[in-house]
Amino acid sequence: MRIRFDWRVALVMAACVTATTIGPAHAQAIQTPGSGTPMPEAVTGDNRQPRWTTRPVFAETDVYVLPKGVAAFVFSLRPTVPTSGAAATESEYRAEFGLPARFQLGLHASGRTHGETAIGNIDAQAVGVRWAFAEWGRVWGNPAIHVEWREASRGADVGSVKLLLGGGGALGWRWGTNVAWTQEASAAREIERAWTAGVSYGARRIVSVGLETRLALTDRLMADPGARTAMTRQFLAGPSLQIRPVRQMYIDVAPLFGTTTGAPRSRTTLVAGWEF
Repeated sequence: MRIRFDWRVALVMAACVTATTIGPAHAQAIQTPGSGTPMPEAVTGDNRQPRWTTRPVFAETDVYVLPKGVAAFVFSLRPTVPTSGAAATESEYRAEFGLPARFQLGLHASGRTHGETAIGNIDAQAVGVRWAFAEWGRVWGNPAIHVEWREASRGADVGSVKLLLGGGGALGWRWGTNVAWTQEASAAREIERAWTAGVSYGARRIVSVGLETRLALTDRLMADPGARTAMTRQFLAGPSLQIRPVRQMYIDVAPLFGTTTGAPRSRTTLVAGWEF
């Protein structure tokens, strides 16, 4: 069944509902002693993780997990402009929940359009589970693993597994990197091996600026049984910006530009999230 709705209405409704339900993790956030500018981040949750990990500063790269008892509603929009032909736009709605024992559960609904101005069609649903190996700061890179299964009403179902690494310092610098394997379960059985990385600086309490990159190697089945195409290499890079207009809300923008022959001309990600 195809569902059509205006994403702006959905986002406003979610903001209105969650504005009055601030989770307990916010009330327990502890400010660390600060000196200079910018001030160090607050620490939140049982994992003693910095606040910026609950408001992801990267559009292409994930870092760590949400604290227990914290949830987030996230909308993302990603138009990709190829070197020729019509642009493709991916839209996604996500509900993320921080669980005990450093687990995170995600429920996603997404759609994809080609050369159309309207968005909001839902043609795939996904469930993702993420687990962090240890409390923040106990292991270098604060590693976490993310496993996801996406069921599509059009096209092949897709499974993915991703390793998350990230960290930061008291001077406002943050970094993150992901290594991911994504594979279709049928049809051409396309396989994408992706590496993303980002670095960001918290210039002010409400603004962070940085740089993000994405490298993807993709191949698929050919007509001959067992044969696969040569790998297509895509490398994109560009600036990133996060704005936090209020305590619970964040907006990320990351326009990446292709630098290799097989890469699209641009891939821009817009993320709007509300934490509660």
